[in-house]
Amino acid sequence: MSARNRVTIDALDTYQPAGECPNCKLHVAFTHASRRQVWPQLVELSYGRSSGPDLSNPVQPQQQLDMFRVVEHVLTCPRCRKTCVLHEHFGPDLPDDLEKVGEALEAKASKVRFVLLVYPVGEPDLLAPEAPESVRGLFVEGARCQQAGALRAAGAMYRAAVEEICTDRGAEGKNLIAMIADLVNQGVPAEVVRDLDEARLLGNWSLHKGLNFSHDEVADVASLIKEAVFLLYVQPEQRAALRAARQVRRNGHRTAAP
Repeated sequence: MSARNRVTIDALDTYQPAGECPNCKLHVAFTHASRRQVWPQLVELSYGRSSGPDLSNPVQPQQQLDMFRVVEHVLTCPRCRKTCVLHEHFGPDLPDDLEKVGEALEAKASKVRFVLLVYPVGEPDLLAPEAPESVRGLFVEGARCQQAGALRAAGAMYRAAVEEICTDRGAEGKNLIAMIADLVNQGVPAEVVRDLDEARLLGNWSLHKGLNFSHDEVADVASLIKEAVFLLYVQPEQRAALRAARQVRRNGHRTAAP
């Protein structure tokens, strides 16, 4: 899993959620140490509920929680005995039909939008060392923003990384969309160009339209950039290394021949 936005723990709202411990990396059944709503108000929650009454106590009066809320889970690993802290972000399940958005908000029904691993904090995602340092620097800033949940900032930094790739490859154009299109003339495969254009679009909509994207959408763009870097920088170096190794073997064979 990645540092914060790829949590591999299933059934979080149960007594013993199972998944990969971010400390020891083993698959375990965690023990719930605590559960509480931490935003917008602090509300202590028993282990039997996350968005309603304690399911283990049917006589408890139901408490209406906020539609937009963050629930904190503290889990203990039975193997390494260390804890991890996760934030479960709830929000309304908005329909695609804009005319029904108001009805959905009035219903005050919400679901889990995403889960963040707050502690332990891992390292941000990195590009391969074969990529130019300028591209890697912009990408890692975007990854840090993504870790922190600043998704629009992450989209902007990933867009900047794409622009730096275009500059490094000698692409020309009056704007980024033209530069990305010109990559085809620089020998860049068409599928890589399409992927980079997707990253440009997310960055543009984040910067100029103020649109919010989900963690999965931003993570997908990061993956597209990583794949493009592999095809543009990593794979050519791997092929060059293999060619050099073959040449060394051939030269050694000729030297050893009588």
